[in-house]
Amino acid sequence: MSLRDKSCVSGIGETVYMRGSTKTAFELQIESSLKAINDAGLDPKDIDGIIPIGIVSGTADDFIENFGLPDLRFSAVVPHGGASPVMALQCAAAAVAAGACNHVLITFGRNVSAASNKAGARIHQMPQFHYVTEFEYPMGAIAPAQLYAPMARRHMELYGTTVEQFGEVAVACREHALLNGNAVMKKPIT
Repeated sequence: MSLRDKSCVSGIGETVYMRGSTKTAFELQIESSLKAINDAGLDPKDIDGIIPIGIVSGTADDFIENFGLPDLRFSAVVPHGGASPVMALQCAAAAVAAGACNHVLITFGRNVSAASNKAGARIHQMPQFHYVTEFEYPMGAIAPAQLYAPMARRHMELYGTTVEQFGEVAVACREHALLNGNAVMKKPIT
């Protein structure tokens, strides 16, 4: 089934991106969720589907309960690491197209500062992260750069991609990020 023209993004909400924030991930999720609902011209009571991603300090149920969605007909969790936001969009579009709900809130909040990320140490206790300690950490892969480096190397071997071309991608990504007034990094790279 094609999802084309069966759903749309009707509102977005962002918090200020900053270092050293004292807000918890949960508080950031609430703030951005309310902004997205307002941007869509809806009220929280209109939300009948939710996909909270990036839940570290609690569960999706905790967020749903605390946010207060009285007529929830659909909820999902998409634990796909860095791909979770994209998978959440696909899941939400499918839910709307199937008639499971009308308005899906996809919510995400993150604060990686040491002071507010005490729950971050518990992330690897979640079942979907057991593979990390079993397969990735023993090989020394503990950061995104280490996880993506073998894929980049493979791309270079298969397609002749150069380091300079990958550098162009990084420069373009920064240029695009600078178009966002909330960007943390404020200077272009070369």
